[in-house]
Amino acid sequence: MRSALWFAFLFALAVAIALFASSNGGHITIYFPPYRLDTSLNLFIVTVLTIFVVGLLAWRTFAAILDLPKQAAAYRRKQRESRAVSLLSEAIEDIFAGRFSKALRAAEAASVHSSLSETAALLAARSAHRLNQYELRDQWLAKIRSADKQQARLVAMADMQMDSNDAQGALNTIEQLQKGGARQLFVQRIALRANQHLKRWDEVLRLTHSLSKRDAIHPVVAQKTVQEAVAKLVQEKSTDHEALLAIWKSLPKSDRKASRVALVMAKGLVAVGQFDLARGFIEESLDEQWDEALVSIYPDCLPVGSTTLVLAQKLEAWMLKYPSEPALSLALAKVCLAQKLWGKAKSSLQGVIRDPKTKPYMRANAHMTMAKLHEELEELTEAAEQYKLAAQIFALN
Repeated sequence: MRSALWFAFLFALAVAIALFASSNGGHITIYFPPYRLDTSLNLFIVTVLTIFVVGLLAWRTFAAILDLPKQAAAYRRKQRESRAVSLLSEAIEDIFAGRFSKALRAAEAASVHSSLSETAALLAARSAHRLNQYELRDQWLAKIRSADKQQARLVAMADMQMDSNDAQGALNTIEQLQKGGARQLFVQRIALRANQHLKRWDEVLRLTHSLSKRDAIHPVVAQKTVQEAVAKLVQEKSTDHEALLAIWKSLPKSDRKASRVALVMAKGLVAVGQFDLARGFIEESLDEQWDEALVSIYPDCLPVGSTTLVLAQKLEAWMLKYPSEPALSLALAKVCLAQKLWGKAKSSLQGVIRDPKTKPYMRANAHMTMAKLHEELEELTEAAEQYKLAAQIFALN
């Protein structure tokens, strides 16, 4: 279609020129004493146009000849740049393929091109790091000096420092990044690993919660990390129940209800004699979800000599919510034994021992508790028999 339009345009132009030339009778006289030149206007116009076109073509040809050295230099520069880009692509592929020596050579060759030298330096540093050549890695990183590449250099440095177990160095590098306003999720994940390595558990909790809110860490990993951090903090502050409460209050509600976290906190509070607080944590978690480990330490929340029946009543309520769980019967038996409710304790223990779903270690625990019950009743023969049954189960498992 475009060709047809051009053809029609040229045809119309030729017709217009022919009509103009056939009807134009003008003449041009040029005086150049003692000479005189007479010519038609049509010939004059054709001559002027011909001279203009020839002059233009000659000028462009001359300019192109003069520009040949520049064009040759630009061509060589373009070839070098194309070669450098190809080497960078090869280096990236080799890094992902695990061919780090080859990647280092390719990045080093690509660094010759000035416009790509700093990008090549990043790849060379990464390759040297994977080859455990840390001095060479730092030398390549030192070559990155432009302002727009500093963030990439610092992030790469922090990641590589953490890989080489230089946690403090990684945190120092991250501090430089944060001074520049960088707040990437990847950097926070590096900081999380560094703080775990340095056992800075308060900071581990803060970073884990921050990453969880932004879905930047898997929920299972987040829960495990929170559990580990809380456990370590409880261990560090095991004699200070106020500090333990401060840890608990700093946790979001979702973490407070997590059974593993509640278990760690409850154990810590029981150890410092804060039985009511520990019981509250356990009850809050068990009201949401079943956890056998929490039930097993629930009887420990009963102070020595206490006559309250709150724990027994709560256990009976859970039996309705979580039926057929031997752990609840065993916990109820321990609570009843502590309060000298011999009949209730004995019937609960017998139910645990007879239940086919009872696990071996739980059945052995039930025999041990039954032995203590017989000792309280001064039935030493029966107590000895229960200890023997417990020992047989432990021996088999």
